[in-house]
Amino acid sequence: MENRTAEIKLDEDAVFVVKDGQLKRVPRPESGFGESITTWQNGKIHALKVSYTVK
Repeated sequence: MENRTAEIKLDEDAVFVVKDGQLKRVPRPESGFGESITTWQNGKIHALKVSYTVK
């Protein structure tokens, strides 16, 4: 398997997922308050859920 690399900025808060060889940024909750949930199935990422709270 070929080694692949990616660069990310370390001066901002973010969550990233590597899925199928691709680096994907998990979107922030639009309101600024919320949570991100990663669901795994058979050792692989199955789904990402982003929910938010309106205050």
